[in-house]
Amino acid sequence: MQLNSLYKILLPLSVAFIFAVSSCVKPEETVVSREVSVSIPLPDAARSASQQFITVSADGPWHIEIDFGENEAWADVEPEAGDGFRSDIVLSWDRNDGDPRSCTLTVVTTSGDSASAVFRQAGAPPDPGPGTDPDPDPEIHSDPVAKWLELPATDDPDLYFITHDMTRSGKTMRSFSLYYSTDDRLSVWVAYPLNKGLIGSGSRTDEWEYDPKVPKSLQPVLFSGYRGGYNRGHQLPSADRYGVGINEKTFYFTNMTPQRGELNQKAWAKLENMVRDWSYSFDTLYVVTGADIRGATEVAYDNQNKAVTVPVGYYKALLGYKKGSSIGGLNGGYIGIGFYFEHRSYSNDANTIMNQSMSIDELESRLGYDFFVNLPDKVGADVAARIESEADSWWY
Repeated sequence: MQLNSLYKILLPLSVAFIFAVSSCVKPEETVVSREVSVSIPLPDAARSASQQFITVSADGPWHIEIDFGENEAWADVEPEAGDGFRSDIVLSWDRNDGDPRSCTLTVVTTSGDSASAVFRQAGAPPDPGPGTDPDPDPEIHSDPVAKWLELPATDDPDLYFITHDMTRSGKTMRSFSLYYSTDDRLSVWVAYPLNKGLIGSGSRTDEWEYDPKVPKSLQPVLFSGYRGGYNRGHQLPSADRYGVGINEKTFYFTNMTPQRGELNQKAWAKLENMVRDWSYSFDTLYVVTGADIRGATEVAYDNQNKAVTVPVGYYKALLGYKKGSSIGGLNGGYIGIGFYFEHRSYSNDANTIMNQSMSIDELESRLGYDFFVNLPDKVGADVAARIESEADSWWY
């Protein structure tokens, strides 16, 4: 038989043999894993409210259940359900002013498999008891006074100068300073620089807390707000300082005053927004926000029934600086303006806000304060006097 003829006979037989053998072997199966897991990177949290990402790994659809034991719900996840692997699940939790607590997060798949992880949160420090001084050092001490442009005069022996810094992009810088009255349990003013970079980005934290530089016994306790229907009015607005470890400091009790909601939430909020918008036009906008307590007779009460003076009015003094600009061209790039609001309701339109404006000199005469005391060293006494004597038309 010729080789070519033999090949023609064997080839169909070999194909048939391969087909027959392959038909006896099962096709490769997809291995279905029944493994499911949940990972909490930081299983132990401080008492403050916060959030973190957690990871779920599963084959197929799943949902998350949270067991708080006998406690009310104080944490949640978003999203609560998903399919397969996800590492962008947000676990959020509330502030804890009670005992330490924990909850169990359980991931359950549609096939009935599950995995759990425990999340724990620290509680409030123990109450030292009645008659016990909570402060290791009950005295208050002023910080050294710098030559920052935003600072007013600090020559009142009954008030205390405190400053707080912040860290942005690895650089430590000043955030805000305050002039604190222990008798009134509030700051008569808070001063700070403002621009887009200093504002930052992020969200409001609502991390109400004591100022660590002032003895607790000398501060109001404002975890739950004032009694009497007053808002906890920020002097340095929360929205002026975003960022982790930065926004939290705007919720120090020393930054709060008892402010009526009809002012705080309307005209005052409008002015705060206008100030932020103005700051974008400057290299730096230097701001003093204050509470007028001259002749004040009303008090509000904190969470421990301690009296806090209710201001009779609120004010802002602004000094804007823009290098090499037509703004303030005759005054070295500086312009100023002041605002004063009685502690009552106003319309929150821009015209109403601007009707409360005045020169820095006029605001100083009204309050008896000396604002921007370091400005003459920067531009000279004559130029500084001209800046403070009129509200530049740019503001309007």
